[in-house]
Amino acid sequence: MNQDSREKTELSGTRITKQILKTRSGEFDLESIHSLILREMDIDHLGCIGDCTYLERLDLSRNDLANLRPLTPLKQLSCLNISANRITNIDPLKELVNLQTLNVSGNLISSVDSLQCLADLDSLSSLTLSDPLTGLNNPVCHSASYKSNVMSMLPRLKVMDGERMLGNGRELIELCQKLDAMLEGSQESTTTRMDQPSPWVSKDFWEIKGAVDSDQDRWSAEQQFQDILKSCKDLEFDASRSLTESAGEKT
Repeated sequence: MNQDSREKTELSGTRITKQILKTRSGEFDLESIHSLILREMDIDHLGCIGDCTYLERLDLSRNDLANLRPLTPLKQLSCLNISANRITNIDPLKELVNLQTLNVSGNLISSVDSLQCLADLDSLSSLTLSDPLTGLNNPVCHSASYKSNVMSMLPRLKVMDGERMLGNGRELIELCQKLDAMLEGSQESTTTRMDQPSPWVSKDFWEIKGAVDSDQDRWSAEQQFQDILKSCKDLEFDASRSLTESAGEKT
């Protein structure tokens, strides 16, 4: 019986075995395995996966998994992809103390409370419940407020569903969102004076007409916008001066 035939025989019960782990990783010693890709293998039992005690990256996407208990010995695991399975309970993942990135899109997680087990994972910075690239999600994602609820529960997350939640990138996103809200609630003046240059917008253009989270949020957004506007004006002044100097040199 050749190697492929033996692997198919071992996979007939869709259970991970030592031979499968060695074949897929190219390692003879399970403790030497640091990365594993076991995607689309019809696996419904994790078997001896826990013997790979130094495993750091694991892809189990597009299988038939429901029970994650065998993953608990993997204390070194930092990246886990279990998307497109039939998982309803992720409680065993609370044992993965070094987990940083988790993809559980395309499963059967139905409530935000099911994610409470992740709250004590200090290293967890990226969580995917809904993947816009693949179209995979969970029942919990059908709620319009699920993202805000998850962020309240897991405030250390930096990335959720591919969107940056913290850091400079997130601050820019929030600023743009606040400015968009201001624009939606504003109205331009329809009258202008002909004897003076017409302003770009009316005086009340940037006033907030709708509700905002707080006065502090509004102040912060306005301050950031004023800083950006000042930078634009400085650039415009420098450009005009350079053009004037250049024209003078030509004459």
